[in-house]
Amino acid sequence: MKVIHFLNELKFSGAEIMYVDAAPVFQKLGCELFVVNTARQMGEYTPSFKDAGYKIIHKFIPNTLGAQWKMRKELIRMIKDGGYDVVHIHRSDLRWILSYCAWKAGCKSVYTAHNVFRSHWYSYPLHYFYRWTAKHIFNCKFQSISDSVYNNELNYYHIRTILVYNWYGKNRFSPAKDGEKDMCRKKLKIDKDALVVISVGGCSCVKRHEDVLYAMTEIVKCYPKAVYLHLGEGTALDNEKALAKKLGIEQNVRFCGNIKKVREYLIASDIYVMPSKFEGISITTIEAMACRIPAVLYNVPGLRDFNKETECSVLIAEDFHLLAKSVMELYEDKNRQKQLTDNAEIFVNGKFDMDKNVKKIYDLYRL
Repeated sequence: MKVIHFLNELKFSGAEIMYVDAAPVFQKLGCELFVVNTARQMGEYTPSFKDAGYKIIHKFIPNTLGAQWKMRKELIRMIKDGGYDVVHIHRSDLRWILSYCAWKAGCKSVYTAHNVFRSHWYSYPLHYFYRWTAKHIFNCKFQSISDSVYNNELNYYHIRTILVYNWYGKNRFSPAKDGEKDMCRKKLKIDKDALVVISVGGCSCVKRHEDVLYAMTEIVKCYPKAVYLHLGEGTALDNEKALAKKLGIEQNVRFCGNIKKVREYLIASDIYVMPSKFEGISITTIEAMACRIPAVLYNVPGLRDFNKETECSVLIAEDFHLLAKSVMELYEDKNRQKQLTDNAEIFVNGKFDMDKNVKKIYDLYRL
């Protein structure tokens, strides 16, 4: 089975990491894998796709439907000539044109809804129309990655999707062994007794890392040696660095950039935080929970999912004062930490198992 994935720029982020991790499982099931980088520039994660066995294609596709429509014959020919069995669409603004082109080429298509985006009131009818025609005329199968995304597509756009949960690289994320936390801290030059807070994710207004920075101003008053490990890059990074300096906490914040060996930073940490405005489902939160790092999350779509079945995190209102208070209280309460991490480890290993969920995606390809 020849499967071609259409992504944006191949960056070091959730969906890309997930499908690179899963490549051996798909290949074992008989999939020949291709990926299209549809942005103008190739992303920094391209070599990882190549190493995983994907054949890389660079095809810039603009983000306006008019420009996309002009490319339709070229895209149909590309799909036909490639002999692909499945076109897997990950970029939401390509959902309609690629499902149309796959339909014209006699090829199956799958669209994955990765987030809980909502339309403006004036564009809603058009976005509803695109979804309805893609699904009911072009026979595109819609897949959602979490309960929040499923409910958003169903209740807001009135589209019933097939729910297949995301997965994480279990071979890369696991709890610390005896003495490993101290070893990781020594390697990272972090004081053994410091309170260490970590966030992992791209820098954007959606991630709201500034709330962690504001929270750190309160945390360092009680824990002067506290460290915030900030993993990730993005358009808001320079503003976040400037804010840390303005708040006078730059010595307590480490802007680490994109890190491949995320686990050793997680293992070195005490509390994982995510103050996003919304998520589809957070892969980095899954990874932190798999490493048994207690989590404090904002109570928003895609993060509240982690507490749907049992309490796996401290789920709080969107307020940086409360974020600081919750981090310090959880840090002091070892029994609460154990209860949360016990629940979370069971939850993520059962819900986000790679072999199980990749098989469900494969079965979706075969429908």
